[in-house]
Amino acid sequence: MQYTLHLRDRDLSLLHTHAENCLPLESVALLFGVIEDHLVVVTRIECVRNESDKAATSFYVNPEEEYQLLMDAEARGEELVGIFHSHPAALMPSSSDLDNMRLNPVVWLIASKTSGAWSSKGFVLDDAIAVEIPIMIMADVS
Repeated sequence: MQYTLHLRDRDLSLLHTHAENCLPLESVALLFGVIEDHLVVVTRIECVRNESDKAATSFYVNPEEEYQLLMDAEARGEELVGIFHSHPAALMPSSSDLDNMRLNPVVWLIASKTSGAWSSKGFVLDDAIAVEIPIMIMADVS
């Protein structure tokens, strides 16, 4: 099934700002929301600290912080629908991303600034292959 990631413009801007502020290290954020049929709708972003000892090329989320965020999401009627992180290289999942995608079968949103401006792509794992999914940016409602 083909998923589509729905993300507000301000949330994508928040993620790209988080990535910029974390340079030269990888940034990481958890995406919460709902999955309805083939639509992955992000309703909340939680930027977290990258605690990897190799943070220039990988990321690690504190498990206690992640657990608390998951409990908060459950209380709100949300679920973890995606994991965002920035890459120092191309917009493709790395081999360690693929390993982690097997453990965390959610949308993986990857950002990179190799072209001078931040851009992002979404991926899901399908039969051990990372498949790019469309991202629909929703206008912010005032």
